[in-house]
Amino acid sequence: MRVGAKQLSGRQMIAATLIGGATILSTLSGLSLANVNVSKSGWAWGNPTPQGRTLRAIAFSAGTGYAVGYGGTALSTTNAGQSWSGLTTGTAANLEQVQVLSPTAVVVGGGEGCVTRISENGGQLFKRIFNVAESKCQEPVAAFSFLSPHVGFLLLKNGSLELTTDGGETFSRRTGIPGTAASSGGGTLLGTDVHFFSATTGIAFVSDPASGVSAAFKTPDGGVSWTAITLPAGARVTSVHFVDEKNAYAIGPNTLLRTTDGGEKWEAEPIAAGNSFNSIDCSTATTCLLTVVGGNQLFETTDGGATDTTKTASSSLLYGAAYASPLQIVAVGESGTTVLSSDGGATFTPASADIGGEYGKLRSGPSGVLLAPGGGGDVAISTNAGQSWQVIATATSKELLDVAFGSATLGYALDVTGGLQRTTNGGASWQTLNPGTTKPARAVVALGSNVVLLLGPVGINRAVAGGPFAPEGGAVSRAHLSDYDIAGSAVFAFGQNTHTLLRSTDEGAKWTALRLPLARKARRKVNASPGVSIRSIAFTSGEGGMLLDTTGRLWSTHNGGRTWSEVRTAGTSEGVQLAFSSPADGFMSTRNAEVLRTSNGGTTWHPQEITAGSIPYDGLVATSTLDAAALVDGTSVTNQPLNRLFFTTTSGGDVAGVAETLSLSTPKKSYTKRKLRTAHYSVRINGTLAGAIGGEKIVVSRRALAGGRWQQQEVIAGANGGSFATTWHITSSSVFVAQWAGDSGRPGQGSKVLTVTVH
Repeated sequence: MRVGAKQLSGRQMIAATLIGGATILSTLSGLSLANVNVSKSGWAWGNPTPQGRTLRAIAFSAGTGYAVGYGGTALSTTNAGQSWSGLTTGTAANLEQVQVLSPTAVVVGGGEGCVTRISENGGQLFKRIFNVAESKCQEPVAAFSFLSPHVGFLLLKNGSLELTTDGGETFSRRTGIPGTAASSGGGTLLGTDVHFFSATTGIAFVSDPASGVSAAFKTPDGGVSWTAITLPAGARVTSVHFVDEKNAYAIGPNTLLRTTDGGEKWEAEPIAAGNSFNSIDCSTATTCLLTVVGGNQLFETTDGGATDTTKTASSSLLYGAAYASPLQIVAVGESGTTVLSSDGGATFTPASADIGGEYGKLRSGPSGVLLAPGGGGDVAISTNAGQSWQVIATATSKELLDVAFGSATLGYALDVTGGLQRTTNGGASWQTLNPGTTKPARAVVALGSNVVLLLGPVGINRAVAGGPFAPEGGAVSRAHLSDYDIAGSAVFAFGQNTHTLLRSTDEGAKWTALRLPLARKARRKVNASPGVSIRSIAFTSGEGGMLLDTTGRLWSTHNGGRTWSEVRTAGTSEGVQLAFSSPADGFMSTRNAEVLRTSNGGTTWHPQEITAGSIPYDGLVATSTLDAAALVDGTSVTNQPLNRLFFTTTSGGDVAGVAETLSLSTPKKSYTKRKLRTAHYSVRINGTLAGAIGGEKIVVSRRALAGGRWQQQEVIAGANGGSFATTWHITSSSVFVAQWAGDSGRPGQGSKVLTVTVH
């Protein structure tokens, strides 16, 4: 039930505690709120918790577990899923396989067979092995079986078997599985799964791509020779699980096969009928837990598959389940869903949480508080820089357009119809105010505890000391405004897609129009001369800031807009929003869930990948040189909108590790028009990523010096010194930059601008 000023709901009482006093960190007892890192950068999940990417597989060794899933996600736990650590795998590919060799050694795979990575230090660093290109690779991996971090086998989809004895540095090809394209006799069967008991003895499964019917072969000599094994008729095996050297299970659509003699003989078990099993893990030779494709149920058998008990442990799809111990079970699935059992599966409890709702933007509040206005009159609040969130209700059920707090207790909420509310007790209760406007305002600004401003759609309305709102006069009354930025004692009001940028240094009592880049002439009135339109601004003082225009160009001023200089290093025309905490440190969001980061005032930029989706305008906040938060609009696995994915970083968004140098060069930096024509308008741009191991994806961007859209080429760095090269067709002076998103243990990098002049 929604309430007004006279009655407090549970969420409103939480609000008073959140903003006005001690922080409520969790309503889920026993669970840790340590933030889980994303897979390719130094950003971490704030909501859902522990994270929101779908998890596909999970496995344990001696109490330490690893789970993998979409977007390169890899997590580890040492307490049976009570808390998790996010691991930087360095890939955004979907991971679907995990093998845990020991508490500190793990192998992960996915990306349609193009990604295989191994870690020997608990996931702190992952090493890429076998495939250099991690997308559209020529030889996809179907499965792997490692005996140690150094000795392992890869079964390729084409039926080839690869052996490494040095942790993936080199591979030697063994005999192809009979019936596959890699065999001497050829064939159409595809590699499915593989398991090796030792360096010499192993078993491989292959399947017909049309029918799915499987065949199996055993090797006694490390893959030099193969002998066929008879499987029950119609068996369709997608994966195999060995409990020990003698007992194992093979699963798939309508398939559950069991062996008790190390794979020499397999028998079909009754519970397979009508079920398409997705995963299996066992605590004993006969007690196992299975998940099914497209279901939220767990199937437990205590007699090796003769009978089963079905448990519905979650309302979300479950893809993997594993035993941390005979009594401790962890199951994972859709959108990060995690459920735990501490009694061998008799009961389950959720170990993941989601605040729910839909939110449109992020705002900074006092003392590091973050605010997100949402639907149904809800406000999401974080008092710890976005690491955890709570939801409070205002006195309306309408969607909130904006929210602002001037102190720990005084705040305002603006809804989409122009309705305005005020709280004087940290959100515990709300009162309706008269905004004094005839059209719904676009933004609300709280300047301390004394002044509040309503911006737009035309003009500014100002209230002082709790009094009525009054319109600002003069040219300000004709200004088209939609958003604002605050830098110290200065407040900037501007209109997206307009030429209007205003500044006030006296809490909005007086306003000055700032000159914009590319305007023909600066005028002391609101409407600047025709030229560029504003997309976003970020000021760090009354005089210094950056502007992103509607053509995607970046501009910097150090004197309050009297002069502007272009920043030509971003490498993209898809910028959405700027967020800076100092003149040197800031971010620019792009049209996907990626930000560009600079720590040198725009001299270089490098990408940071957060997650799948997009960051809405006003979805990015930078509160210090290292602290930032982001809101991402995503979708669920069923394509439902999830506009409540919150992320945070305390590292500036970069992964820990040694930063290498990314540089560009060219044989000739200056051309006459005649010599360029002689060269067929072609220029070669070379580059180097220091410390490259080979296979790193580098994006090289080019734009005309005079302006225009950026063009991109994606190249692969070579293992021979990290070199790469691109060729471009140009007709005028051009600028070039290169950017790399980083890898496990290696922060992303951007090059300085390279200019090729044509005269």
